[in-house]
Amino acid sequence: MIRPGLAAPLAGGPQHVTLVADDPRLAAWAVADLAEAGRHAFAVLDGGLAAWRAQGEAVHRAPDALAPAERIDFLFFVHDRHTGNKAASREYLAWELGLLAQLDDEKRNGFRPLKASA
Repeated sequence: MIRPGLAAPLAGGPQHVTLVADDPRLAAWAVADLAEAGRHAFAVLDGGLAAWRAQGEAVHRAPDALAPAERIDFLFFVHDRHTGNKAASREYLAWELGLLAQLDDEKRNGFRPLKASA
């Protein structure tokens, strides 16, 4: 699951939630993004997905193709930008340039262009 999609299933759901992530820092990052994280008691499963599978728990794969609005955490077209796929390169650059448009004026004004060294 991508981080922005985590809040909806937790709304009104269980108070105790175990996150499964191969890197516990990613799980902590996901919790930090939740506006109502204080409503839940979070734990991270030691061993990540391998431990989940070893316990015989079900694993459901997300669709490989994400809608453009969902391309937030995993950019599935990035790998092609180095292999000569011009369309993927252009799509990636357009995505990066679009990030600035998502900032409000206060945050955008915090950016300062780098000055070339002499």
